Amino acid sequence: MKDFFLRNNFYHIWATNRLYDSISQISTEDYKKDVGLFFKSIHGTLNHLLVVEKIWLSRLLGKVYIPKSLAEELEENRDTLKLELLQSITNWNSWIQSFDESNWQNIFRYQTMRGFEAELYYCDVVHHNMNHRTHHRGQITAAITQLGLPAPEIDYVYFLQTLGK
Repeated sequence: MKDFFLRNNFYHIWATNRLYDSISQISTEDYKKDVGLFFKSIHGTLNHLLVVEKIWLSRLLGKVYIPKSLAEELEENRDTLKLELLQSITNWNSWIQSFDESNWQNIFRYQTMRGFEAELYYCDVVHHNMNHRTHHRGQITAAITQLGLPAPEIDYVYFLQTLGK
């Protein structure tokens, strides 16, 4: 599973970079405009992704990170937000690499943002986080096309083709 999750995390780095190639063509006004996404704008959705990256990785590292909300703006500057988001995704590689292969099916216990105790298998925590990224990138690509620009081709199979698979 470790190789599978590492490959998937590299895919998310690749897809996020491709997404940002498209975002770079969007004006600041359109980038921050409410285009009907759950977190309103492209900027709001990218900030949400960063918030969630920090929540889950801090939990796995035995630390506590509690944002003001899931919509908290952690970074106003779009270039800095890009760097922080990509670094946050990259940070998962170290955790995955160091994780003992025999523990993927073990229970991970954590506290929700509302203070409740919860538990998931470690493999499901990582899968959830990766699926969460895909979900919101899909929303952002829809917003990009709504703004009249071509959406990036970021399907997993395209990433695999870049690896020669």
